[in-house]
Amino acid sequence: MTFTDSVIHFLYGLPPPAIGRRKDDMQVLAAGISRSGTDSLREALHVLGVNHTYHGFDTILPPSSLEAIYKLLQKKYTTVSDAASKMKLTAEDFDTVLVNSVGVSDLFAAEFAIELIEAYPDAKVILNVRRDLDTWQASMKNTMGYFDRNPIDWDWCKSWFSAELFWIRQTMSRTMMPRFFRGSLESNGKWVHKQHVAMIKGLGLPEDQLLEWSVEDGWGPLCKFLDRPIPEMEFPNGNPPKAWAERIAKTMKSHHDRAVRNMVIFGAFPVVTVCVALGTIWTGRA
Repeated sequence: MTFTDSVIHFLYGLPPPAIGRRKDDMQVLAAGISRSGTDSLREALHVLGVNHTYHGFDTILPPSSLEAIYKLLQKKYTTVSDAASKMKLTAEDFDTVLVNSVGVSDLFAAEFAIELIEAYPDAKVILNVRRDLDTWQASMKNTMGYFDRNPIDWDWCKSWFSAELFWIRQTMSRTMMPRFFRGSLESNGKWVHKQHVAMIKGLGLPEDQLLEWSVEDGWGPLCKFLDRPIPEMEFPNGNPPKAWAERIAKTMKSHHDRAVRNMVIFGAFPVVTVCVALGTIWTGRA
């Protein structure tokens, strides 16, 4: 841990997620990028018994694992090349976040896809894709675009007064999103999607370990791949942008309220101190 990271942890450290021992082996790695049916797929996997499957909502609702994810990102991106073998991310590293999960999906899975496949070599890999990239890009901008910006605005000010808001900015807006999308989702999203799909397919995984799948494919290919019977229910209907925004806003409200309260306390503290000092002086004179 660098000096800067030590200072950040001192100022904004959150209670870490409870880490026990993994009870069940990792079963499924859904390596597709966000807005590629990740929430529908997560719900489907739960129906099929792959429960719990980690998703982006586990990352920020609540954001207790964000500092741990930031440490994984730091280990991935700040490793000195000649020491790479000593710094390789392992299942033990990932279990600081995933210890209670037997599946993993969404941007976390895409960001660490190669490392996760190496760390959990027996897990099945689902490459969930969005075939219409224009539609995918628009959906991403309306949802994950929230984390693709780090403007100096009112929310930026509040992020320094709430540990939760700080880690959402530090991990998502300042690290994961710009790293994964090479600086900008809006500018690079579609070619990053294409490159990511090609990279996973280029690993040469055997057919019984890799399934390329789109939400339009439904239960059939998924159940055949995982050797599960097809459920007698419609395939889960995902997470539309409006519902995503409402869910995020509802959870973020408490973080924003706490930040404003802390800003008021921080701003009022010097005034209170001066008043106490002046009162003490006045009392002493009296």
